[in-house]
Amino acid sequence: MSAEPLPNKPPTTAGGRAPLTILFTTVFIDLLGFGIVIPFLPMYVERLGVGAFAIGLILSVYSLMQLLVAPILGRISDRVGRRPIIMLGLLGSSLSYFIYGFAHSIPLLLISRAVHGACAATVSTAQAYVADTTTERERAHGMGLIGAAFGLGFVLGPAIGGLLGHTSLRVPVFFAGALTFANLIFAAIALPESHRPTGDARLHWSHLAQPLLILPRQLVRHRMARIFLIAFLATFAMAIFETTFALMVSVLYGYRAAGVGGLFAYAGLLQAITQGYLLGKLAKRISEPRLIRAGLLLFAIGMAPLASFASPVILFILLAALALGYGLANPSIASLISKLAGRHLQGELLGVNQSALALARIVGPVVAGIMYDHGGPRLAYVSGGAVAIVGLVLAARIGSIEGEA
Repeated sequence: MSAEPLPNKPPTTAGGRAPLTILFTTVFIDLLGFGIVIPFLPMYVERLGVGAFAIGLILSVYSLMQLLVAPILGRISDRVGRRPIIMLGLLGSSLSYFIYGFAHSIPLLLISRAVHGACAATVSTAQAYVADTTTERERAHGMGLIGAAFGLGFVLGPAIGGLLGHTSLRVPVFFAGALTFANLIFAAIALPESHRPTGDARLHWSHLAQPLLILPRQLVRHRMARIFLIAFLATFAMAIFETTFALMVSVLYGYRAAGVGGLFAYAGLLQAITQGYLLGKLAKRISEPRLIRAGLLLFAIGMAPLASFASPVILFILLAALALGYGLANPSIASLISKLAGRHLQGELLGVNQSALALARIVGPVVAGIMYDHGGPRLAYVSGGAVAIVGLVLAARIGSIEGEA
């Protein structure tokens, strides 16, 4: 039998703290550790005497494991509850940091990134937790809080990592491992279960294998395949931006490393405010399909001309449009999927969506690099805007899918 959700009233801790607040804190601290380490990973790997290919391989194995594991963990969370999977993810993330910190070879770094990628697949479980503990009216705001935790982690993490990394690049890694382990203890004490299993919640090997075996069919032929494709396209376009932005602004706008970091922080903070505050206000009046379309349009407006001007004022305006657009679209997609999934498939289908995002982060950087090298920054950014427009066109028919649920 599948797990049954708890009663409609969201669970609370003994101290009365809302579970969403605790989940936000848990996800934020987890992503803070991620942000502390990841900006320095290429430098760390380069010191082992390897080339760009090895660096790319180590970066991509993270997303590959996320792609493969997300639907499996989502299915398991539907059967045994969300809390054990979130605990497992935090434990594995902490372990991956310590493996990373002690690594003196490429194989160990690959193992570290593979473990961390598999554990990052619990993002879909956190989204399912939001679905369990919110009403449909609150759903988009709850998903936005998860996105805001991501954004704040990426804003603050690199700054902390930079301060800790002056003496050694291993210091930020061990700090992130200790921080994540402390987060595990906090979540174990404070985070209540949101999806109580009833009856036989035992796992069979087929529960692990089936989500992976049917993943290609779900991505392409499921009734929500159009939504998964829109999520893929939005994140693919964002991956083009993330991969090339530092190169582009240093060439066209003259920013150095500190300036690039400040621009990323500016965009990340705007995205966090959009997801954590603005989306909650808008979602009370505007449906998810309309929010998705508005977000993709804003993203395209900000992305396409970004490499066509040399004015800092225009740069900040376009970055704001891009951050606002992705901040509206991405959590609204997750919210819509959770509404259409039904009670017993929240974790699994949000896991499929997470796999679509991971696939975009595998393919997107490769395509971005090819376009940037062979066509220049303008081609890369116009193409990213065009990809978002394709997603917008596909989103025009989301309403019909919503009506079929």
